Amino acid sequence: MPGVPPASLDTGSFYSKHVTARGISILSSSRVPDEALLAARDMTRSMFSHRPELAEWLAANDYRIAIMAESEALLDLPENAHWTKPARDDPRLTRCELKLYDERIGSKTDREYWDERARAIGGKRMADGAEDVLGLPSSRYWGETIFVHEMGHLVLDAIQATDPVLYAEVEAAYANALANDLWLDEYTTTTIQEYWAEGTQFWFNSNRIQSFDGRRILNHADLEAYDPHLYAALAKAYGDSHRLKSDPFWMSPARVPPGPIPENTAEVC
Repeated sequence: MPGVPPASLDTGSFYSKHVTARGISILSSSRVPDEALLAARDMTRSMFSHRPELAEWLAANDYRIAIMAESEALLDLPENAHWTKPARDDPRLTRCELKLYDERIGSKTDREYWDERARAIGGKRMADGAEDVLGLPSSRYWGETIFVHEMGHLVLDAIQATDPVLYAEVEAAYANALANDLWLDEYTTTTIQEYWAEGTQFWFNSNRIQSFDGRRILNHADLEAYDPHLYAALAKAYGDSHRLKSDPFWMSPARVPPGPIPENTAEVC
């Protein structure tokens, strides 16, 4: 069961629950059910089963994971309280955010923007909603496990810091994808980080279907056939495992929306 955060983490009064996964701290307020932290712990442990040294690097560099209650949002987390909305030249903006910047971002307050934009983030202070890690129907990401996506960002951070040969392989795979119009107009090609994170979800069979250019990508076998360069790089990070313990959407039929499968799942803007 979760314990209290150790004093060495200096988390303040907001966080009252704590577990660890391969040395990485997973935290929450008292509002989060214990089973959400335990599910996050299981998935984190599983993700690093092939390359535990990557988790060791993240733990040594004070990467942490926060799980939010359904009544909490990103800016409720103390470490995010100062956040502002992105500027027009932020490289992380999607093609639709760039095109509709004034409407989607410029007209909103910082809080309005972030509340609408995301309930999960990667990085040194990763965060995700309890409803996502538990696969609840209330999740805005229902049908896919965003926790797996955000953890993919952490894995790539560790690869970039400790395995330059593999990171160069990821860069080459991304360059090849852009040059050959792979993942056309999908969020996947926004940045190299999103390319890896979306690929990670497909690797572990917990991503929503993507349809484009006459192709449908849903499972790891589809990924291997469509983008073998990305698949080969992912294999060096994740070994031969394609399932994470406690992943609520592994091979779930909910990954495909009801009704006819759309010809193109990319956002229209």
